[in-house]
Amino acid sequence: MANERESAVTTAPAPAAKVRIDALDWARGWMLVASLGVNSAIISIPLLGHASWASVMPIDLIFPLFVTLAGCGMAFAFHRRVEPWGVVRRALVLLALGLGYNAVVDATTSLSELRFTGVLQLYAVVIMVMAVLHLVTRSWRGWAVLTILLAVAHTALLSLFARSCVATLLTPECNPSGPLDSLLFGASHIYTNGVAGHDPEGIIAIMGALVSTAAGATLGHLILHFRTSEATSSTRIPITTVPIALAITALLGLAAALWLGSDLLAGGPVPPMKRLWTAPFALSIAAIAALLLWLGQLALPSSKFRTERQSRVWMPWVALGRNSLLAYFGSHLLMALLNRPLSNGTSITGAFASMFPSALLAQLVWTTVWVGLWVVLAVVLHRRGWYVKP
Repeated sequence: MANERESAVTTAPAPAAKVRIDALDWARGWMLVASLGVNSAIISIPLLGHASWASVMPIDLIFPLFVTLAGCGMAFAFHRRVEPWGVVRRALVLLALGLGYNAVVDATTSLSELRFTGVLQLYAVVIMVMAVLHLVTRSWRGWAVLTILLAVAHTALLSLFARSCVATLLTPECNPSGPLDSLLFGASHIYTNGVAGHDPEGIIAIMGALVSTAAGATLGHLILHFRTSEATSSTRIPITTVPIALAITALLGLAAALWLGSDLLAGGPVPPMKRLWTAPFALSIAAIAALLLWLGQLALPSSKFRTERQSRVWMPWVALGRNSLLAYFGSHLLMALLNRPLSNGTSITGAFASMFPSALLAQLVWTTVWVGLWVVLAVVLHRRGWYVKP
């Protein structure tokens, strides 16, 4: 846990830059409220399940939004310089935490059964690649080009592979993820031990996540490009309004072009879907992230327009965003433990639900308490200046 007391910061960016970070944390905060709510399920809720294959469910939006906003945060972190050893250390910590997280969630101590891939491992790889690419370019134009190249390459790979599939359609049994990840990691070390035929946390998914983070980095550098003008702006409306609107249009346009034109690009269609983290999906999510960032700037404008009431009202969201790693992964890990059956065969969440006459009432009370406790924890840590970072 890192102690980052505000009074001790002597190299803080200009006020306008801090407003941008507040807007990013505000956007992360909303994503985490959604994540905490979804993760609090103690009864079966079909609407909160992941899409089985070529579709998108509401829960499928949460982690990709987190990754896209992380790309924006990396733009803020790497826009001046990249510290190689710091990046490597962070990646190694995330890899270790990811393996430990998988061991706890999957309740296994056997190396032969441990799932090597996972969301923290995915994030570790993405950080390494993003740091290297920031040595290539640190402008929004350069990152826009990288986003397009990564999106086209990922779509071409999937579309080309679809040529070998029946009716040129990617299916759980016919897609590059299954054979590639099984070859690299071994089938017993990937998603559901390779039975699903694909790995939503493996190499193909990482390539899709890179499209998301590159799009997020583009948005971050776009915001940084206008921060000087923001400081001298005479209007409360974010000066990035038009650029972000154009970025949203471009992201959705590219997503549609790759989806509808993938047949012409190489082979089969590549629809928006989370399971293979396709580029049309990643770019569409990035458009949502762009809207959230703009709304964050609107809710938390520059210091000369921001009121004390605005800062106070939105502080819980910012606090959650500042401790996003703790809230996101900590809540998932804790719920996995609370859902695990005890010696009497009943889990803690099951025992809680049995106290209520209605399963729905139990869920409403549990979700309210669960989200409330995590918000309180985030606020307390934020006021003390304590943030969990790898």
